[in-house]
Amino acid sequence: MASTSGVTRLIVHPNDYPWGKVGKDSMAGRLTKNASEPGFQFKPEQPYAELWMGTHPTNPASLFTSPSTLLSKHLSSNPSLLGSSGHKFNPPFTGAKGSGTEDQTEGHVPFLFKVLTCKQALPLQIHPNKELAKKLHEEDPEKYPDVNHKPEIAVCLSPSFLGFASFRPYDQIVVFFKNTPEINNLSSEIQSSIDKFIKSPNGDNLRDVWEQFLKLSDNENVVKEYTERVLKEGVDAFREFKGEGFSEREKENLVKAVRSSREYYHGDGGLFSTLFFLNLVELKKDEGIYVGADGPHAWLEGEIVELMAISDNVLNVGFTPDSDKDDPSLVSKTVTCKSKTPQELKLDSKVFSKSQQGNTKVYNVPFEEFSILKISDDDQLKSFDGPAIAIVLSGEWEISEEKAEEGSCWFVGAGNASSWKNVGKGSGENGDPQVWVAFYDAQAEREEVGEK
Repeated sequence: MASTSGVTRLIVHPNDYPWGKVGKDSMAGRLTKNASEPGFQFKPEQPYAELWMGTHPTNPASLFTSPSTLLSKHLSSNPSLLGSSGHKFNPPFTGAKGSGTEDQTEGHVPFLFKVLTCKQALPLQIHPNKELAKKLHEEDPEKYPDVNHKPEIAVCLSPSFLGFASFRPYDQIVVFFKNTPEINNLSSEIQSSIDKFIKSPNGDNLRDVWEQFLKLSDNENVVKEYTERVLKEGVDAFREFKGEGFSEREKENLVKAVRSSREYYHGDGGLFSTLFFLNLVELKKDEGIYVGADGPHAWLEGEIVELMAISDNVLNVGFTPDSDKDDPSLVSKTVTCKSKTPQELKLDSKVFSKSQQGNTKVYNVPFEEFSILKISDDDQLKSFDGPAIAIVLSGEWEISEEKAEEGSCWFVGAGNASSWKNVGKGSGENGDPQVWVAFYDAQAEREEVGEK
């Protein structure tokens, strides 16, 4: 089933969530030609939101040479391919009835890798920590299929990417409260929480006031009034917003976020509980950020590679119909109320020490289960002591002497060195030649991949 080089081609599939870009406008969609099985039916009018690459039973990879064989089954039969990760991380699947994991409890890589593309905001969400994930799974295994946490990172693939991530510095939240006249039309209960936070900006008071905002519905007149004013005034709507976090570029992005909300989620209270509270982060190509477990976020516009601990658990509280929103009280109790600046969220990168020709860049990720790197030209990589999954994002390559077309996805087993040859030597449909690799390696340099 696997080649003698330890490199195995995979079949992976997209998800068609409505927030994804449509047809060939979607990078995830364009990649399906070679990422999915031969004969995959591409639908030009369908949104393609994510391309999943991993062993999670919600949308698992299988072997290209044996499409009926799941990667997890292959790894269960060949546990040495997981290396140290097989001993370090217990698969987070109980096989509970209704979870969709009944026959897929073993043989898992410790991460889930995605290409994600969005034309509108994803639901405002957090991912439960391990303690809450276990509780939610026991109560509703169909909705919460695993017992894992879900810290994650995102690296920009498009020229730019916008997303809400983590709480703003408290003083910036106060600026929103003091300079948004529509707040006077909110309930007395919310205004009381706002006043309390302004007088004493701390995590406990932030938790209280954010919970009140999360309770706003998806059809709030006050949100609509605010939206129309901002779109009428443009950046001038933020004329009193001064200091860090409120440059002209950042104000333009605030207007862009309001405009997007007006088009897709008019009146949804998620606009207030993101715009007022969370950093609106702009990434340029190859820039990355992280969101820790329990960190609130809502990706807004653009294309990224996304990498997270293996989990499909999520709590949604905005940019989605009221009927689909989770309990605001539960979410507010779960969320980490620490503030961060966009710069604190961004990932450092450097040439990878296991790169023989210096054409591989690795990102320092502060999570245990995963790391990520980008290969931009010919290179050889020393072996990892854990598994890796690679996606040829653009160009034509040879991966350990295997032909690797644009969109093809590959598994590299632990203990296997690998070679990467750029044979196309030109830009592909998705830009300059590039391969992205998610991996686990406890033996890599700590300053490169973070503490393991």
